[in-house]
Amino acid sequence: MRQNDKLNARCQEAESRQMCIWVRTDAESRVFQRHRRIGDLVRVFGRLHARTAYWEHLSCAERYRHIVRSLAVLHPTWIFCYMSAAVFHNISDSVRYMDTVHIRTVRESHVRDYAGVRHHYIADASFVVIDGVRVTSLERTAFDCMRGLPFPDGMAVAESVLRQDLIGRRRLGTSFAALPGWHRAKALRVLSYASGATENGGEAYALGVIVDHGYAVPSLQKEIVDPRDPARVYRVDFFWRTPDGRGIVGELDGRVKYRDSSMYRNDSLSETVIAEKEREEGIRLVVDELFRFSFAEALHDERLLAKLDRAGVPKER
Repeated sequence: MRQNDKLNARCQEAESRQMCIWVRTDAESRVFQRHRRIGDLVRVFGRLHARTAYWEHLSCAERYRHIVRSLAVLHPTWIFCYMSAAVFHNISDSVRYMDTVHIRTVRESHVRDYAGVRHHYIADASFVVIDGVRVTSLERTAFDCMRGLPFPDGMAVAESVLRQDLIGRRRLGTSFAALPGWHRAKALRVLSYASGATENGGEAYALGVIVDHGYAVPSLQKEIVDPRDPARVYRVDFFWRTPDGRGIVGELDGRVKYRDSSMYRNDSLSETVIAEKEREEGIRLVVDELFRFSFAEALHDERLLAKLDRAGVPKER
């Protein structure tokens, strides 16, 4: 940033606290405007700003946390809820919901949403503090997300809670039965299919798509022994055994392993590709059908549904 000692000091202090800076006076507003024009500063949310070079190196989740932390200082009475609370409870990393900040309101009548801030009526005034931010409790947050989000996104939240063993399934069910709020049945339906066995949010979302469209619930992370070498055991994402005895495997395509060198086998892309081909060949020797799909295909669910139908995955309803 071009020479401005006071602004530099503010930026450095904010960055050390993983926060943004904001305009406090008319004079500062003119300074900020000048540095935005130069390109040193970027407006990131409302009146929140950050150094452009610093902001560009943050992940989407880190940016979102910076914004919420800053808003928590600006508005110390706010209680963050829904997907904002989910990020701080570390039960959601869905970037699709990181363009909006969710806060609790005690007013039952309509409260006007504005500039990326959405209000949610929650009668319960209790909260916990995480990283300096007041958020709804884990149980409340999970309940609100699972009853308010589309089924696949609710499944991703439920699976994250159970996968990390933050709360047991039975305790969640008991909490959901007691917490006030509409659409309780939806949250309980999501919970009824959740086990925590998915390995990540992408698999959990795909499971939600599969279940919500009436397909048979798959076995998750099923082990398959390579008949060529019993020492080789492969875990597959989704497995179905059809009524006529056919075995079907569905795999979420983790292409990141080919882009991220830290995931290479023996630091070699070619070895990684060969190992994956050998794995697939071993699985195909055991099952009748194997199909792959991307997370984008799960998001645009008609593409995933077409693959399920082509593979012959049975429907339960």
